[in-house]
Amino acid sequence: MITVLYVDTDPKMWTIISRIFEKYGTLSVFPASSGEEALAWLSQYHADVIVSDINLPGMSGIQFLHTLRSKGISLPFIFFSERDNPRLRNETYMEDVFGFITRKGLEKKPILNLLRQIYCAAGSHETAYPCSDMEQGHGT
Repeated sequence: MITVLYVDTDPKMWTIISRIFEKYGTLSVFPASSGEEALAWLSQYHADVIVSDINLPGMSGIQFLHTLRSKGISLPFIFFSERDNPRLRNETYMEDVFGFITRKGLEKKPILNLLRQIYCAAGSHETAYPCSDMEQGHGT
């Protein structure tokens, strides 16, 4: 079972992500609505992969990632956000992210791509898609 810490302010996304992941894979999803809440969760529990939006209240997703890295937490980290531009991607890759997936609302394809990247980031061989064609830090 892969444990995913999913950081997003939209409870609707938590529900959708959890349902899809339960349907297609063996993942446990734990939601957090802010970077601060996610850090508190991580102080008590373990995640195999962290997925985060960039737009978070208080601490942005990039600040959350930077805080994790500065604390020596090097868990695979995937951004899953509607916000995207080349400067932003460059900034996230400087922090050694596993992937950056742009989503548009509730489209299924980006969610399934996220599922694939989570399996790859966790080093699982349970995915039906090969991970070898994905460069670490450059998944789309």
